[in-house]
Amino acid sequence: MSQDDSTSADVSRMTLRALGLRTGMALQTRRLVEGASKKESQYFGAIESKGVMVGPIGPEGDQTGLEEGEICVVRGFTGQYEFSFLSKVLQTFEKPFVYALLAYPSQVDARLVRQSMRTKVSWPTSVQVPPAPGASEPTEMEVTLVDISMQGAMIKAHNAIAAIGDELTVTMAVILDEAPAELKLLARVCHNNKAGNDAGFFVGLAFKNLVQQDKLVLSYLTQSRPT
Repeated sequence: MSQDDSTSADVSRMTLRALGLRTGMALQTRRLVEGASKKESQYFGAIESKGVMVGPIGPEGDQTGLEEGEICVVRGFTGQYEFSFLSKVLQTFEKPFVYALLAYPSQVDARLVRQSMRTKVSWPTSVQVPPAPGASEPTEMEVTLVDISMQGAMIKAHNAIAAIGDELTVTMAVILDEAPAELKLLARVCHNNKAGNDAGFFVGLAFKNLVQQDKLVLSYLTQSRPT
């Protein structure tokens, strides 16, 4: 995680409720048995002190990848916190939809990775990603800017676009004092998460090497847009 987008490397203990999880949020689940692989999942909901419901992503998902009675690890990112917790699989269900009921954790391990709240937007944006193996030129692709702050941004793309830690260039068309302008920023990929029921990925970025003009433009954009 880049220092540009991280407030602390320390993991703290907090309640699941304090994370503010939302239905459809992407998770990763994995049984704690030898050879078990991670499964892309989603959060359906929870009843405090009773249970947490998780299930496969998308209408095509037909199994949770979890076994009743076993212990699993759950990982996710809320937009502010990276978190994980261990839980016992209480039951699995196929009706009215496929999901697993996990024991409600007393606390979760969480790490605050974002310094400021993001301003929600929906702007067409382009990114230049590092050259593919054997290629000499970077690849440019169209993405959607989902939110933005002084420290970083979230984009939605058709694929994961780059590995965590890779650097890329983000170019967005903005309006400054009613005049069109272009903002081009260097950013580092902090995380890639599948977009719940939707196609594509949410990619978290931390801005790097901002100059004073960049900071002024970001300040204007984040303060002039409704949250």
